[in-house]
Amino acid sequence: MATPTTQVIPPVQLPPGVVPTPQAGTSKDVLALAKKQAVTPVLPTGTAVTPVAQQVGVGETLATPGVATTAPTAAVPTATAQAAQAATAPTAVQVADKAQQAAAQYTATALGTAQQMTAAQGQVTAPMTAQTGQIVSDATVAGQLEGLQQQVQTAVAAGTDLPAWALGAQKLVEANMAKRGMGASSMYAEALAQGVMESAVPIAAQDAATYKEMIFQNLNNRQQSAVLNAQSYLQMDMANLTNNQQANLQNLQARQATLFSDQAASNAALQFNATSTNQVDQFYKNLSTSVATQNAQRTDAMKQFSNSEANKISAQNANNATAVSQANAQTEASINQFNSQLKDQREQFNVQNQQVIDQSNANWRRNINTANTAAINAANQTNAQNLLNISNFALSSLWQQWRDEATWTNEAAQNSLNRAHNMAVAALERQTAFDMADQQSRDGLFQLLGRFAAGVFS
Repeated sequence: MATPTTQVIPPVQLPPGVVPTPQAGTSKDVLALAKKQAVTPVLPTGTAVTPVAQQVGVGETLATPGVATTAPTAAVPTATAQAAQAATAPTAVQVADKAQQAAAQYTATALGTAQQMTAAQGQVTAPMTAQTGQIVSDATVAGQLEGLQQQVQTAVAAGTDLPAWALGAQKLVEANMAKRGMGASSMYAEALAQGVMESAVPIAAQDAATYKEMIFQNLNNRQQSAVLNAQSYLQMDMANLTNNQQANLQNLQARQATLFSDQAASNAALQFNATSTNQVDQFYKNLSTSVATQNAQRTDAMKQFSNSEANKISAQNANNATAVSQANAQTEASINQFNSQLKDQREQFNVQNQQVIDQSNANWRRNINTANTAAINAANQTNAQNLLNISNFALSSLWQQWRDEATWTNEAAQNSLNRAHNMAVAALERQTAFDMADQQSRDGLFQLLGRFAAGVFS
């Protein structure tokens, strides 16, 4: 009878160097970019704040130092006394008799051709113009998506909750990732971003459709308003044309009536002139007699006045010569004094004005330099803060990645140990079963031999 053999099962060991690699493909690129941004952060194109320095523009500084003209020197007028000429006795003018005028002859004037009315011509003052519209960014899905994304970015930057429309996607992603044990991984961020984008697309499409409908409705309203305005202006133009036509007719009638009245007045005046001819002749006869008498009386009075005025003029000439000499001396002294004072005041004004202008220009340039320095410091502070934020975000992402890798490595090693332990337990249980089976076989053999020996001896 063959002796049963015991099978020895070798212990199961974890293969050396077997460590799961969590990064692959895009994850490696993201990790490399995060490492680069953590060490040497770089601002995206167009996000760096570059201050624009102010420059002193043309015409911003004062350049006029003051009035630089030379003080005018007033010329001293030299008054010369005019010597009065001895008056010459005028000769009395004899007035001759006026010739008799012939009486005007009355001739009636006939009225010419009556004026003709010209019809008024009208023009449309405000023709209708078709209204046009434009689609703004709020009426497009892309524009609405930009606004919704800005809400999410603002909430993330402020560390607050996401908008209400994105909370559902966030809760769903968190639940699914929690089931997989990846609640704080980079895959969670990608899944959350995709869920938020899918939730935002229907909202953006509905908002864009609403804005587009409002734009078309406003355009239709403007078009209807333009049509009504054009009709109103046309009615007003027709009414104005009718009023102008009636006004021209009334003016023509009034002009014709005026011409008839003026012609009647002219004929009446001519008739009156012809009637008064005899009265004019009688007036000139009486005037001739009166003129002769007045001429004789005026000749005697004029001779007496001429002698008296000659004496007065001689005395006045002597007084004028003395007064003119005194006035010239006083005027010359006053003018010289005034010119000296004016020159001194102008020089003082120029010096003071130049000082004020220099101070104003210095203050203006100092203010510009101060503003430029403040703008440069603010831009540098903003850029440094943005770079620090990028570096901190990248470092946080790296720490998160390293925590995920450590977790994955620990779980992988623990799973390998568990599998080795389970295999060792299974091998031990199998070896125990084999040993028990061998012991049972030996016990059965011994019992069989015992029964055989007992039978032989009995």
